[in-house]
Amino acid sequence: MTLGEKIRTYRTRAGMTQEELAAKLFVTRAAVSKWETDKGYPGIDSLRLIAKQFSVTLDELVSEEDAAGERRLQEAAAKKMYVLAVLCFAAAVLFAVSSLLTEQPLLLIGAGAGCLGYLVFAWFSRPRWRRCAGNIVYRLIVFAVMAAVIIAVTVAGVV
Repeated sequence: MTLGEKIRTYRTRAGMTQEELAAKLFVTRAAVSKWETDKGYPGIDSLRLIAKQFSVTLDELVSEEDAAGERRLQEAAAKKMYVLAVLCFAAAVLFAVSSLLTEQPLLLIGAGAGCLGYLVFAWFSRPRWRRCAGNIVYRLIVFAVMAAVIIAVTVAGVV
């Protein structure tokens, strides 16, 4: 979808005429018409106002890619990473319990690898734009519990 098509789509969804949009952007109706027919392009100041008017990012407005499609792909990839994080967590617990039951301390290497895998996949289990937002405390608590289980199994195996 071209920039002009996006502007037209956002404008019609908002129920605005070209004149109303032009008044809000401090330009003429002819300028809006040129933009929508891809015969001209707005300046950076107008692009910022357009993005603000329609509550979209500049990237969503000017990129050739479909931003919603990109987000869906990132969310699907994040779900796969979540499944891998859960599998790593299960593997860490399995290795730790196996080490305790078989009295083989070398199995704790697998438990440590499972913990590391959990941390990596848990980090990527959120879409890129939400990675650093919240949930870090939860992940640290889970990691602390995993480390405590491994330490407890190690101490029990040594004693």
